[in-house]
Amino acid sequence: MTDAAVPAASVEPVEAEQVVRPRPPFDVTVDSLSWERAKLTIRLSVEQVGPWTPLEPEWGEIPPPAVDFRLIDGKRRIPVPFTEVAPGSFELHVDVPTFRDRQAIPNGTWRIVMFAHGERVAPARFDGRSLRELDEGSRVFLYDGNRAVTTVSFGIAENSVDLERLDFLMRSYHLFRSRPKPKKFRPIKRLKALLLGAPSKQRYAGLIYQIITRTVGVKPGRILFASDQRVRIEGNLRRVQERIVERGLQDRFDMKYSFRLPRSGGWGTTLRIIYLLATSEIVLLDDYFGILKSLRMDPRTKVIQLWHAGSGFKSVGYSRFGNLGSPKLWHPHRQYTFAITGSEHLRHVYAEAFGIEEAAVIPTGLPRVDWFLDPQRRDQFLEDFAAEYPQIAGKKVVLFAPTFRGRSIYTAFYDYSQIDFDALYDACGDDTVVLFRMHHFVKNPIEIPEQYRDRFFDFTHYPDGLNLLHATDVLITDYSSIIYEFSLLDRPMLFFAPDRVNYAATRGFHRDYGETAPGRVADTFDDVIDALRTGEFEQEKVAEFRRLNFDRVDTGAADRVIDWLIIGNPDTEKITESPVPTAQSSSNTAESSEKDVPEEEIA
Repeated sequence: MTDAAVPAASVEPVEAEQVVRPRPPFDVTVDSLSWERAKLTIRLSVEQVGPWTPLEPEWGEIPPPAVDFRLIDGKRRIPVPFTEVAPGSFELHVDVPTFRDRQAIPNGTWRIVMFAHGERVAPARFDGRSLRELDEGSRVFLYDGNRAVTTVSFGIAENSVDLERLDFLMRSYHLFRSRPKPKKFRPIKRLKALLLGAPSKQRYAGLIYQIITRTVGVKPGRILFASDQRVRIEGNLRRVQERIVERGLQDRFDMKYSFRLPRSGGWGTTLRIIYLLATSEIVLLDDYFGILKSLRMDPRTKVIQLWHAGSGFKSVGYSRFGNLGSPKLWHPHRQYTFAITGSEHLRHVYAEAFGIEEAAVIPTGLPRVDWFLDPQRRDQFLEDFAAEYPQIAGKKVVLFAPTFRGRSIYTAFYDYSQIDFDALYDACGDDTVVLFRMHHFVKNPIEIPEQYRDRFFDFTHYPDGLNLLHATDVLITDYSSIIYEFSLLDRPMLFFAPDRVNYAATRGFHRDYGETAPGRVADTFDDVIDALRTGEFEQEKVAEFRRLNFDRVDTGAADRVIDWLIIGNPDTEKITESPVPTAQSSSNTAESSEKDVPEEEIA
């Protein structure tokens, strides 16, 4: 309040001077910037440059933290996560697409301000002799067919109090451009696009969902098992459903099912899915579920993602923000109440990919592993497999199971010319067979030469791929998550990845491929042959991979999903309700010029 706004009798200059308190004497300096995908780390040095005593909190008042950091732009103040890496050394963590409340970092020109025991310190400064580092640290993240961009750049500004200081600035902006206007005016076509185009269909779906939630509402006990990537219940979903029945809980729940492939069905099946989503108390998914981008899920419904893949190498979701297959700022992943993973070590990986908090990622383990570790199921499978394939029984089995190349299910392929059938046949000998199991997205079958069909077999369509691993002695793969379960068997793996440089550049890896692969990496097929001949698979790497990816090696994952997530409810204090997409982000999502291909299909 200014003096002019106060009656003259109440102005007491002496007392005003007494309440003025200088800022805490700390010097905060930005030392370095580093990026990992779309996650920015800002390293700071903090030095106390004079004596200072923090204020005592009022009686009953919760004392503020000793150190806190905020991004400040005018009157806006946003807390920023940080860690203290050493005394006087801090790292600030800025996840660009998922900064706070499941939303991207806001537009703004931000200063970094430290608070010491709740008192504001001068903004972080930067050395003017190192300005080149700011330019080199700037990033541009393109997405939505290059019609949307998120930029993060850095600069400096003179400090308003101390002209010898240069304040560090971080500028973040989300920019969008609209479609070019058509050259010819075609009223019928434009009317059709207006009424039946993708944006309109999404609005209709959202409106129908809202009507159903308000008129019918959520039905207690209803569980929806759903997938838009397969035609029947499989994997984690099937194991949870099976375990509910085994425990006699089926009468407690009203279990519904919805399974279809991308771009299949019409408004009839879509309306049914919308109705089930609107009336279900629990929604269990195991993959990307595109219709969620059109809906604002009712908070009474728990959406639980039982992701189909264990720990692999490929970046998915927001881990590839700004790269090939990048999601937009508003995305179905953000609607998950919970997602599951196999270990504490992987919580940050799934949280980054789905654009949710680590607290929402629950390390239950993957339910389908329950089957894999069941000794009775294993023994019965091996007995049946030997009877069905007597030509394989008793021989060493090499399983060749790579992932696909290409952008999606519609363009998936594998370059079979990389396989030297002649050399592979010679390396195997009479006591070894090779089973080729190609990714189900790959439509062109592998053509095994006639003369080699006594040792080589096409198992692409074998129905039980998980148990097939029990019959496998050596696994040859590349970037597939098949390594997750196979690591539990402590058997050798070989990683044939001749394109890993390009694959990393276009698809991205969570972690360094060479260091993380639990086995020998073969850059050429000659390396594959050498490993098969010499037995040098670097098998010692398997134990560390298993340690990092499994908190528990047991058959209780389905029970934990049921007890912790379906019947129970983890501590949700740190979990944010999924945000309502802004009009701008929604429109840009709807008007994408690219085909609506789930980015998880992009290998």
